[in-house]
Amino acid sequence: MLHLHHSWTPNIDRLAEDGVKLTQHISAASLCTPSRAAFLTGRYPVRSGMVSSIGYRVLQWTGASGGLPTNETTFAKILKEKGYATGLIGKWHLGLNCESASDHCHHPLHHGFDHFYGMPFSLMGDCARWELSEKRVNLEQKLNFLFQVLALVALTLVAGKLTHLIPVSWMPVIWSALSAVLLLASSYFVGALIVHADCFLMRNHTITEQPMCFQRTTPLILQEVASFLKRNKHGPFLLFVSFLHVHIPLITMENFLGKSLHGLYGDNVEEMDWMVGRILDTLDVEGLSNSTLIYFTSDHGGSLENQLGNTQYGGWNGIYKGGTMWKVHFVTPVFQPEGAGACYGRKVCPCFGEKVVHHDPPLLFDLSRDPSETHILTPASEPVFYQVMERVQQAVWEHQRTLSPVPLQLDRLGNIWRPWLQPCCGPFPLCWCLREDDPQ
Repeated sequence: MLHLHHSWTPNIDRLAEDGVKLTQHISAASLCTPSRAAFLTGRYPVRSGMVSSIGYRVLQWTGASGGLPTNETTFAKILKEKGYATGLIGKWHLGLNCESASDHCHHPLHHGFDHFYGMPFSLMGDCARWELSEKRVNLEQKLNFLFQVLALVALTLVAGKLTHLIPVSWMPVIWSALSAVLLLASSYFVGALIVHADCFLMRNHTITEQPMCFQRTTPLILQEVASFLKRNKHGPFLLFVSFLHVHIPLITMENFLGKSLHGLYGDNVEEMDWMVGRILDTLDVEGLSNSTLIYFTSDHGGSLENQLGNTQYGGWNGIYKGGTMWKVHFVTPVFQPEGAGACYGRKVCPCFGEKVVHHDPPLLFDLSRDPSETHILTPASEPVFYQVMERVQQAVWEHQRTLSPVPLQLDRLGNIWRPWLQPCCGPFPLCWCLREDDPQ
């Protein structure tokens, strides 16, 4: 759920005032890939395999083989079978290819959507070469370390051969030196390669812009929304507008920069609100306002770990974290630093492994009286403690009994970059194209 205190969001506020504001809402995961899988299917991500056993929480690359299995039933498939025109505009992040760069087995068009325009991956800090990096900085460090190791090996072999202390031919020296140079070059270019590999736009099965020109993206998305609504206004339609906001690197058009009271994050929120307003205006112009159900939600809360210095780029979760009256924690992350409400020492809080705490008995909170979850309830302080815990434990057992093994899409084999799966609008690795006119 988005918390928009002190930001100017008249259009989102209007949706709440003129419609129904849902005060209790649960997201099936704290990160986008699994939560979006759950949103589309109505099933916990563990049922579709959109989870990992080794700590990966989202798809890491567009050129990976993992993704939402095509045998899953999405609400788009259901409505398409009922005669609806179905479209997805914006972010996908549920996979693309399985065996080749063009099979598009996980593409939105294989999940019930007639039309797709947007990012098959997700907007990332690495798309803008931000200091807040998901992959680039870590890869650069690894490549630099390997370069130093191989350079040291090459120098040692040269010194050993010249001093006759190491009886070795020149071939190992040459190969180790060439490998070191290759690693150094890879470290230098890896940021640009990530931008081209993950940060691009598609229309249906065609790449239209690789890499993305960020200042054009918001106008292009709005133009695509208006076009879809005009084409399909005479019949039933489903349009899923999946904003790239408010995700780092908080790409914001110039006319919104510096306008809010809350820095770049606030600017990005207010731009998103403006986009909502433009979509509402289009619905009104096309005579669709009174016959269209609009559902506005977020797929997860703020990423508190996206913090640099004293600046918070990942939003704020607030005290209302969703759910029902009772909330039970069987496992909690080891927050870093101690006493913090997030894992600032790493990019994402873990759900299992050494960096979590298992609670026996589980922690119980009453959110209606304690939305900040500051007071752990005990049998002495809560008369119905045992009844609540028994009911929750029964629900857990019932859920676990219905689970069946499925391939885990986010495990290592499905979540590593593979060159032959990399979408490219030119001969690989020359992935560059601009096939869209400037939006009006």
